[in-house]
Amino acid sequence: MKIYNQNLWPATLAKCAVIVLIGMFLFFGIERYGKAEIDSIARQTVTTQKRLIELQMESFKMESDTIADLIFDIERKRLMYDAKNGEDVDVIRKELLAYYLPLYEKLAKHSLRHLQFHTPDGRSFLRVHKPQVYGDSLLFRPSIVKVIHTREPVYGFEVGRNMGAYRAIYPLFYKMEFVGSAEISFSFAAMKEALEMVGSGLSSYVLVLNSDLINKSVGQMVPKNYQPCFIDSKFLVDKTLSKGAEILKESGFKTQLLPYREFYELLDVYHNGARDIYTVSFIPLKFIDDGYGGYYIVVHKDDGALAQVQSITRIAYFALGLLVLVSLVLTLMVHIYRVKAHAADIDTLTGIYNRRGCMKRLKNGDKRYALLYIDIDHFKKINDTYGHDVGDEVLKEVARLITAHIRKDDVLCRHGGEEFLLFIANASEEQAMKVAQKLRKHIEIHRFDKVGEVTVSIGIAVREKNESIGSLISRADKNLYKAKEQGRNAVVAQSSSESGQ
Repeated sequence: MKIYNQNLWPATLAKCAVIVLIGMFLFFGIERYGKAEIDSIARQTVTTQKRLIELQMESFKMESDTIADLIFDIERKRLMYDAKNGEDVDVIRKELLAYYLPLYEKLAKHSLRHLQFHTPDGRSFLRVHKPQVYGDSLLFRPSIVKVIHTREPVYGFEVGRNMGAYRAIYPLFYKMEFVGSAEISFSFAAMKEALEMVGSGLSSYVLVLNSDLINKSVGQMVPKNYQPCFIDSKFLVDKTLSKGAEILKESGFKTQLLPYREFYELLDVYHNGARDIYTVSFIPLKFIDDGYGGYYIVVHKDDGALAQVQSITRIAYFALGLLVLVSLVLTLMVHIYRVKAHAADIDTLTGIYNRRGCMKRLKNGDKRYALLYIDIDHFKKINDTYGHDVGDEVLKEVARLITAHIRKDDVLCRHGGEEFLLFIANASEEQAMKVAQKLRKHIEIHRFDKVGEVTVSIGIAVREKNESIGSLISRADKNLYKAKEQGRNAVVAQSSSESGQ
């Protein structure tokens, strides 16, 4: 069971609320200021397109996180651990490929571009999309270096040996040891398709990349489908993904794209005496390392007239499409939120289940559990000596340590104060004792900020047939009391006792 991270949701919901407000502002703003000048509409168009791109990046991140949660399981992390520790890497690579190739082939039909694994020192271990190529160093990519140093997920656009992609790179841990990283990536083609669908056919998106950066990363291996951009030859464009922007080439439109800045141009094009107006937006592309390396070029076609009613209709439909998209994202977020954890069932301090949430998880009355009743030793002294803020940090850190060493099916909750209940599914007393001793030792050797050493006492009870949860907790509590009588930092079970001193 993972610790519930409640801090991400308010920020994400706030972003969605801002996007909704912007969409509403567009809808009602055009109605109120229908006679606004063309360049004012163009500036608003750039802002809207930028928001859409940001939203799509959030969508990629959310989709990547969902895929990662589903496929990067403990067994595959163990294989990376074995590879790191000298096991037969060829056998491990084949085993990983056999497992992930069918998944990759299915996900590739839904816009996934790459799925690969890296060693802890930044070398390619397995490219599921190209398994015959491995062992090369990827340290020229800032994302790999960043994951190695921070041991945290990294998201964003980056150029590699196979040109650019939207990447999500996740550190892999087994037994609290960093064993490498795994990467999921999407191509710009996926973003282009999604954005143009939202744009109702009025907007076309093109990605151009700085040729100097491409040459440094790719060298002489630039794909043949890339050619100098028709706007600025210092940039490259994938001609297979430039559909919708042909009007720029046909009109001979050119501009200097360096230095990087956000701007727009209005383009008048005449076809058989008819005049069309295009807003061409230039939105700098930020890479994972926070530097710029290209542009999103968005060609937005005006509806052909500047009349107030037509302008309102065009912008209203666009805003409505945006609002629908945001609503779908919010609906999905709420769904995930409800599936993974209900707010009322989570302890707000530690992020784990409270007693109510724990009892919900244990509602299947016939299931067998071993219960570990865990109590932090001398916690009152910690509060009295260092203050309740430090005490709260100790509680959160203990919860995190316990969570890091239990299985998905195990249920951990805060019982109250400094007490925790850990229900271990289908465990005997002997197995529960091993788990308890492992947790006790990990907590004992951990150094807590400001406090230093913290220990716990643990009482164990194994649920008997048809026994109520309340009775099980009572028996474990009695053994916890015995553990404290032994001098604390000890584990006591029903039929035996062991001291951690």
